[in-house]
Amino acid sequence: MKTIIKFFVLRPMLATLLSFMILLLGINRLLNIRRSIYPHVDMGIMNILTHYPGASAEDVELNVTNNIENAIEDIGGIDHITSISMENLSTIDIYINVDAHDKENIKDRIRDAVLRVSDLPDAIEGIPLITEMNTAEIDVIEIGIIGDISYSMLRDYSKKFESKLNKIPGIVRLDRFGFRAREVKIEVSPYAMENYQLSFKEIIHAIRSRNIKGTNGTFMTDRDEKDIVTLAQFENPKEVADIIVRTSFNGPAIRLKDLARIKDDYEEESLLSRINGKPAISFLVFLDESSDVIRTCDSIKEFIRKEQIHAPDGISLEYVNDESRYVKNSFNIVFKNGLLGLGLVLLILPLFLSIRTAFWVAIGIPISLLGTIFLLPFFGLHLDTIGLTGMILVLGIIVDDSIIISENIIARRESGMSPSEAVINGTQEVFLPVATTVFTTLVVFIPMLFLPGIMGASMIPIPVTIILALIISLLESSFALPAHLLPGIKKMKKKKEDWFIRLSNIYEKLMVNFLKFRYLIIILFIVLFTILVWLAYQYIKFTLFPTSTAEHVLISNELPVGTPLKITSEKTKEIEKILSSLPENEIDSYSTRIGLNPYISGMHGALSRNYAIISLNLTPFTERKRSTDEIVEQLRTVIDKLKNQGDINFSIVGTAPPVGKPVSLRIVGNDDFVREILADSVVSFLEQIKGVKDITRDDKIGKEQVEIELNYERLARLGLTVEDVTENVRIGFEGQIATTVRFDDEDVDFRVLLEQNARSNYNKLFDMLIPNKEGRLIRLREFGTLVRKTGIANRKHFDGERAISIEADIDQYIITAMEVTNAVFRHFDVDMDYPGISIAIAGELFETERSMASLTRAFIIGLIAIYFLLVLLFKNLSQPFLVMAAIPFGLMGVCLTFILHNEPFSFVAIMGIIGLIGVVVNDSLVLVDHINGLRTLNPETQLKFIIAQGTANRLRAVILTSLTTIIAIIPLAYGLGGTSPFMAPLALALGWGLVFATPLSLLLVPNLYLIREDILGLFKVR
Repeated sequence: MKTIIKFFVLRPMLATLLSFMILLLGINRLLNIRRSIYPHVDMGIMNILTHYPGASAEDVELNVTNNIENAIEDIGGIDHITSISMENLSTIDIYINVDAHDKENIKDRIRDAVLRVSDLPDAIEGIPLITEMNTAEIDVIEIGIIGDISYSMLRDYSKKFESKLNKIPGIVRLDRFGFRAREVKIEVSPYAMENYQLSFKEIIHAIRSRNIKGTNGTFMTDRDEKDIVTLAQFENPKEVADIIVRTSFNGPAIRLKDLARIKDDYEEESLLSRINGKPAISFLVFLDESSDVIRTCDSIKEFIRKEQIHAPDGISLEYVNDESRYVKNSFNIVFKNGLLGLGLVLLILPLFLSIRTAFWVAIGIPISLLGTIFLLPFFGLHLDTIGLTGMILVLGIIVDDSIIISENIIARRESGMSPSEAVINGTQEVFLPVATTVFTTLVVFIPMLFLPGIMGASMIPIPVTIILALIISLLESSFALPAHLLPGIKKMKKKKEDWFIRLSNIYEKLMVNFLKFRYLIIILFIVLFTILVWLAYQYIKFTLFPTSTAEHVLISNELPVGTPLKITSEKTKEIEKILSSLPENEIDSYSTRIGLNPYISGMHGALSRNYAIISLNLTPFTERKRSTDEIVEQLRTVIDKLKNQGDINFSIVGTAPPVGKPVSLRIVGNDDFVREILADSVVSFLEQIKGVKDITRDDKIGKEQVEIELNYERLARLGLTVEDVTENVRIGFEGQIATTVRFDDEDVDFRVLLEQNARSNYNKLFDMLIPNKEGRLIRLREFGTLVRKTGIANRKHFDGERAISIEADIDQYIITAMEVTNAVFRHFDVDMDYPGISIAIAGELFETERSMASLTRAFIIGLIAIYFLLVLLFKNLSQPFLVMAAIPFGLMGVCLTFILHNEPFSFVAIMGIIGLIGVVVNDSLVLVDHINGLRTLNPETQLKFIIAQGTANRLRAVILTSLTTIIAIIPLAYGLGGTSPFMAPLALALGWGLVFATPLSLLLVPNLYLIREDILGLFKVR
C-alpha cells in the first residue's frame, strides 16, 4: 500500500489530472443521463382485463373470471391472485412471488394459460388483454384542450393536436379522456321489426354483406394481367340507409331506412374530463423508459406554448400534474444543499485546517458525487428521486476519510517529519482504520441490495449510490488527496500552538477527571438511554412514508350505484368550487375525471358513472404555510358539510413507490352471509378507533336490475333457447357492431341497437321480439316475466375465494397502521366466531411488515459484518464491542429529536439512522485504534493518561467528521436549500443524531475502554 501511495505522491500532476478527469466525466454524464421519478422496477404484477358488454357482475364472475382463474391457479411461482368482476368487465391481478428466480418464464406460462381458455362467452370483446405493471409505465404530465366552442370543433382540433404531440421524442403513448369516438348508430324501431318480421341478425347480416372490399382473383391476357376487385365499402355513412335488408324476386325491397333511424354521431358519453374545473379533452402523457422526464416535459411545455399562439379562437391549452416538477425539485434540493454543504464545509474546515488543505478535502464531495453519477448507468440505473436520497445521505459522510487522513498528515508534519514522509507515512498509518470505517458503512448498506418486494426493488438506488460514492471517496482520499496536499505541506512550519491545541489540552485534562467517575458516567448513560427508549415507545409512531410535506392529493367521490353521469358531474362541481377557493400559494392545479374509478381495475381503471376522482396538485411545501395534512383536514371539514354528496375520501400521495392505503384488510371466504357479517363488524370497530378515517369497503350494493325469469318449457315449445334471448336483448339494449369503415383518419363503428325510446322504457323490454329457429318473432312476454331486483356492484376474489376489501386512512400523529391492525386481530376471534372466513393484511402495512422484517435482518447481518471487520482490525474479540456500544447510545439523539419535532419514524428516517451508525462507528473506531497505537508506543504510561491523550489527539478528526456531516445535512431538514417530503426525515435523523452522538461518543468510548481494562484485570487477578 505504501508503494501505491508513494507512486501518486511523487506524481502530483497525475493525481490532479485523474481528479479533474472524474469531474469532467461526471459533468458530461450529468448533462445526458436520464432523470425520472422512480427507478425502473418490475413489480411482478400482471393484469388480465376482459370486456363482456351487457353482462352483470354475477355473469362476469361465473363465465369469465372463474374460468380464467381456474386456468392459472396451478401455475407455480404465483404469490396470490386478486380479481374484480363487475358489470361489463373482469379484471384479474396476478402477483408473482418476489423470490421467484425466473419471472419471465412464469409470465409466459400465465399468457399461454389465458390464451388456452376456450369456454369464454362469444360476446366478449376480442381476447383478454394481458399487461404488466412496472414503474416505467407512469404518466408525467396531463394536457387539457379547453374551448367555448362546439364539441365537434373541439374534437377536430384535438385530433390534430394529438398527432403533433405524438411526434415529440420520448412519448410512448397518450391516454385520451373526454374524447368520444365517432359512431354511426342504427336505431331500429321495434314496430318496424314486427311489421316486416325482421330480426337483428338479418339487419346486421345485411350491413356486413354490403360493406365489402376484396380482391377476387386475377384476370390474365396474353399481354398483361389485372386484379379483379369488389369495391362495395361505404364512402359515406348515409349510404347505409339504402341497404336492402330483404326483398323478393317481384316484391318490394325493404331498406334499412324503413326500419331504423341512422345517426352519424359519437359514442355514448361515459366519461367526462375537466382541467381546473373547465370541461376539456385531455391527454395523459406516458414516456418510454429511456426518456428523461425533465427534458421531455420541457419539450412538451414549449410545444404547448407555441401551439397556443396558432390555436383557433376560443381554444386554450393548459397542463397539470407535471411530474417533472417533483424531479426538478429533487435535483435542485441536491444541487442547492450540495453547494450549501460544500460552502459550509469550506468555511468550517479552515478553522481547523489550512485553507489549501480545506479546499482539497472539500473537493472530494463533487468528485465522489460526479464519479457516482458517471458509474450509475453501468449498473443499470439512472438518476431518480430515490437515488438522490442516497446522495443526500452520503453528502457529509464522504469527506470523513479525507479529514482523518489530512489531519494525520498535518500531525506528522507538525511532529517534525519531512513533507514527503509526513504525507506518505501519515496516509499509511491511518489507511487501514480509514478503509475499515468505509467498509463498516458499506456492510450496513450492502444487505439492502437484497431486500424483497416492491419496496426492496424500488430502494436499490440508495445502497448502490452510497456504495459507489464511498468507494470513490476512499480511493480519492487515499491516493489522490496526499498528492494534492504535498505542496501545501512543504510550506508548513513546525507545530505552533493555536486555539484548538489549547482546547485539546483542556479536554485532555477534563478527560482524566471524567475517567475517575467512569462507572457513574456509564450508569447515567444507561439511565438516560432507558428513559429515551421508553419515551420513544410512548410518543414516536411509525409510518412507512410521511405525508405532511406531500404535494399530491387524490379526492374520490363515490355516489350510489346507478347515479347518472350528469348527476355525478354536478355533485363533483361543488367539490371543485371548494378547491378553487384555496389560497393561490397552496394550490397549483387540479384535474377531474367523472365516470372513472381508477382503483377498481388495477392499472387500467374502470368506467363507473357514479364515481369521480379529482387529482389535486399543491404548491411545494416551502411555498406554503400549512402542511398537506392540515390542508386535507380543512377540505374534509368543508366538503363534509355538502348535502347529498356520496362517499368522499382523501388519499395523500407522496413521492415514494405506491404501496396502498395504511389500513387494508381482506375478509376472505365463500360464505357470503358470514363474510358480510364480519365485514360489517370490522367496519363498525374501525369507526370507533380514534385517528382512523376515510373507511371504505368494496362490496357496494349494485344498481337496480331487471331480471328475466324464463319459462323453460314454454321456451322450448316456441323453438327458442336461452342463448337466443340473451343475444337479442344484449343487441337491443347494448348494441352490436355490425361493421367498421375508415373515414378520413379514423375507424367508425356502425352499431345496431333499439331506438332510444324503446331502450329507456321498462314496458318495451316486455314486448321485445325474439326470433326463433324458424325466423318467427316472438314477444318476450310469451315465455318470460320481468322481476326488479337489487344487484351487486362487483364480486371480488382473493386466491379464488370471494373477498371484501376494507381500507382506511389514519392520522399518523395519533395512531399507526400496525396499531389499528393489531387491534382488529385482538378484537375478533375469526376462527372461533366466523368459521370458514379469514382476514388477510394488504396495502401499506403488508409492505411495511415485509420491508421492516427484511430491513431488520439486513441490519443484523450488517452489525455482524461490522463486528468481524473490527475483529480483523483490532485482532481482538472484545474491543469491537467498545466501538459498537456507541451505536445504541448514538440513537438517543434521534429519539429525542423525533419526540421534540413530533415526527413519526419512517422508512427513510431509518436510512438516516443507518448512515448515523456508520459515522458513529467510524469516529469510535478511529479513536480506539489511536489509543491502541499510543499504548504500544508508551507501555509504561498509566492507561488513563494514554486514553485521555488519545481522545484529545483525535478530537479534531472526530469533531470535523461529525461537523461536516451535520452542516451538509441539517439545511435539508428545515428546507434551507429546498425541502423534499422523501428526504427531510433522513436529514433530521442523521443531522440531529450526530449533534447528540458526537459528544456522547467522545465521552462514552474512553470510559468504556477503561472499564474493559478493569474487567480484564479483574479476571487476571482471579
